[in-house]
Amino acid sequence: MLAAIGTTQAAFDPYDTDVWMNGVRVCTGGGPDAPREDVDLAPRATHLVIDLKSGPATVRILTNDLTHDYVHENSAYAS
Repeated sequence: MLAAIGTTQAAFDPYDTDVWMNGVRVCTGGGPDAPREDVDLAPRATHLVIDLKSGPATVRILTNDLTHDYVHENSAYAS
């Protein structure tokens, strides 16, 4: 995730960044924190929190899951 954030224009220090997945901090200070097995990915929604520690601004982003059915439905017509 830190690599993906690094491809943006965001000003942040990767060694001062924390990442949570479904309530479990998986990254702190630019390195691993909890084992990935601790993150419950069974729910349909995945809640991701990234703290760049570079200001008070927040953003909420909603995405879709790109399941096989979603891709199939959207490939059934020509654009």
